[in-house]
Amino acid sequence: MAKQSWGHRERLLALGGFGALLAVGGAVATVAGAASGPQVALTGAVLGCWEACGLWLWHARTGGGGKPTRR
Repeated sequence: MAKQSWGHRERLLALGGFGALLAVGGAVATVAGAASGPQVALTGAVLGCWEACGLWLWHARTGGGGKPTRR
């Protein structure tokens, strides 16, 4: 059986999750005293916000979602 590739929504969700993980990791690193902690946290926050905007635009473009799951 052929494997279905990820859609645009799934990619945006994955990158948004990675951004949130970076933001949390950067916050922990900042509290621990690492010099690069604030930059990592800021990078994660920017990535998470960017992907949230992408999801919002995707949702607006597709009219509330992709294919309906129920009829």
